[in-house]
Amino acid sequence: MESYVPSSSPLSAEELTAYIGPRAERYRPRFQRFTRTGTTRFEFSWNWPAALFGLWWYLYRKMYGWAVADFVLSVLLGWTLFVPILWGVARAVTADYLYFRQADRRIREARPISSAVDAPAANALHLARLAVEGGVNAWVPWVAIAGAVLFLAIVLFAFGWIWNAIPPLRDLWPDLPGRWM
Repeated sequence: MESYVPSSSPLSAEELTAYIGPRAERYRPRFQRFTRTGTTRFEFSWNWPAALFGLWWYLYRKMYGWAVADFVLSVLLGWTLFVPILWGVARAVTADYLYFRQADRRIREARPISSAVDAPAANALHLARLAVEGGVNAWVPWVAIAGAVLFLAIVLFAFGWIWNAIPPLRDLWPDLPGRWM
């Protein structure tokens, strides 16, 4: 028996389901759109979680490089009125494609070199490996919630401190100016 490398064959539904983990039924049709012409091509899609949560969505889907890029670009672009909106739209439009590219690359890298004799055993091990390498980070939503609560507490504490540090206006102007006496 001669060994073969099945990396050039298309991704199977089982491989995608194992890699994606939760909500695989949502992503599989979107991923199929990117390869329906026989080659991998970008097509517009919309991903609300990526648009609204950006960095946290990338971390949740184990896209660490894109999470760092998102953070750096967010800091560099600043936080004016329109930049977060435009950046959110850019994330929403490209997120599914970026996720597909990562899943495609990781699944192909994880495919074993095996013979047809041990294909069922290799397939089970392969799917188990994909489930571990892919999937989601379950800790990300909890860290995001804890971070948001901590940020809110700090903002409220700072607001209360500033509120108490600034003397009331009646102490600054004991006598009302002008005709308002």
